[in-house]
Amino acid sequence: MTRCVIYCRVSTDAQERDGTSLETQERACVEFATANGWAMTATHKDTASGFTLERAGLTSIRSLAASGLADVVLSYALDRLSRKQTHVAILVEEMEQRGVALAFVTEKFEDTATGQLLRSVKAFAAEFEREKIAERTMRGKAERARSGRLPQGTGAGCYGYTYQQATGRRELEPFQATVVRRIFERYTETRSFSAVSRELNEAAIPALAGGRWYPLTIRRVLTNETYTGRTVYRRTKRVSSPAANGRRRSEVIERPLDEHIVVPGASPPIIDAAMWRRVQTILHDPERTRRQGTHRHYVLGGRARCGICSGAMVGQTLKSKGREYSYYRCRHSYDTNTGRECSGRYVRADALEAGAWAEVRQLLASPEVVLRELTRSADSDTDPEEAGRLDAQLKSLKKREARLVRLFGYGEVNEDVVETELADIRRQQEAITERLKPLRPLDASAYGAMDEAALHSACTTVGAWLDRAGERDREQVLEALQVSVTATQERATVAGVLPLDDSQLPKPRVGLSPLNEHRHDDVDVVFAAYRTKYALARRAARLQR
Repeated sequence: MTRCVIYCRVSTDAQERDGTSLETQERACVEFATANGWAMTATHKDTASGFTLERAGLTSIRSLAASGLADVVLSYALDRLSRKQTHVAILVEEMEQRGVALAFVTEKFEDTATGQLLRSVKAFAAEFEREKIAERTMRGKAERARSGRLPQGTGAGCYGYTYQQATGRRELEPFQATVVRRIFERYTETRSFSAVSRELNEAAIPALAGGRWYPLTIRRVLTNETYTGRTVYRRTKRVSSPAANGRRRSEVIERPLDEHIVVPGASPPIIDAAMWRRVQTILHDPERTRRQGTHRHYVLGGRARCGICSGAMVGQTLKSKGREYSYYRCRHSYDTNTGRECSGRYVRADALEAGAWAEVRQLLASPEVVLRELTRSADSDTDPEEAGRLDAQLKSLKKREARLVRLFGYGEVNEDVVETELADIRRQQEAITERLKPLRPLDASAYGAMDEAALHSACTTVGAWLDRAGERDREQVLEALQVSVTATQERATVAGVLPLDDSQLPKPRVGLSPLNEHRHDDVDVVFAAYRTKYALARRAARLQR
């Protein structure tokens, strides 16, 4: 019997609480599925915008389709599935690739060129309607701001004020307003975010959400012009851009001045203009900014943890008699704003970095480690049937990737959508590849060309390259091995994971200082062969010092 999964969506919380829209959609879908003799296996609902594919219910539907647990995905109408034409194209391609049909209660599209055209036009109309709604909403917010009312009166709010929904404006919260004045005054005296936050925490004064104060929170208060009585709408905006790992990253940037809208009378002043100018002068003092900087790059930053409390260790540069000394130190040993204490002491940065690198070099230049992992891997259990199923999933993902690229070439999808979907495909491919590694039987003949002597020679060459590697090359190696360091003044433990395929170890870059005995292409070839040997290590190896 045909297995049917139902998907329903509304855009607002009000519709969800009312229940009518979701219930109506579900009831119509159930009746439609029953009339067609389909077996309903699951129903998923979302209360979210149709402009994004990042919806919990839709993600569950796509997972069911990918797992082969659905034959038909049924929704009330096309715009319930998505309001964006490019997203509809992606979903259609994805479902067709997996042999899953898309069906709608109120619409029917024949599997012909005309049907596909009608579906595309309908999706475009849904997207166009969504764009009109967004434009009307933004225009309404701008007019509200110009009339002296805050466009957005929800959320945690602004410390020092309470929001009055009836007027659309803020009113002073007496106690919090006093704390804001104290923050500005104490900063002009201490010139330290940490000192001000520590005083507030010691006085048991809660922050906006009821928790502790942190230096970053103090800085945000000191740079918030609202406290002078000047409220600006559309001062900033959030933009996204591609990240190195294939995902999207976002950041908040300042809008041009001509886009700012001042909201008159929205927030009563807590501090005067003179205090504001005094604090901003301190914050932007060039001498103060210069003192904060350090030219020392800490290679183990983000990788080092305290051996006593497991807290993050950060790099610090100290000066004594005109000479600089670099250390790693547990944050909890000096930063009382964390709410934790630690007795950890300074660890010399040069000694810790040299020791960690020596362990990494020993691993990469030790053929016995590879041979030991190879021997252990030979005993791994294999499952040809499960491996075949996972191989089929990888092929399916490869086809999905090709279709997505083809759609992009035709101009049917934009770059943002392609990057998001490709990142999802890569995550699935990586997960499946990891599951495949212990399932594949070893083919000894494929690796028989390199004997133990050749492996020793390769390790010697790699070790020589590692000795000459620059700072950037070393950081790539540490990242590839997922190196972490747990340290105290007395000892350190280095942990990492052997790379399991031939793409994880960094490739030597052209321009590296030439080795005495090997050319760059020689090292390249050796690295390729050496990575192939590492591909045999099916289990993660722990590096201990």
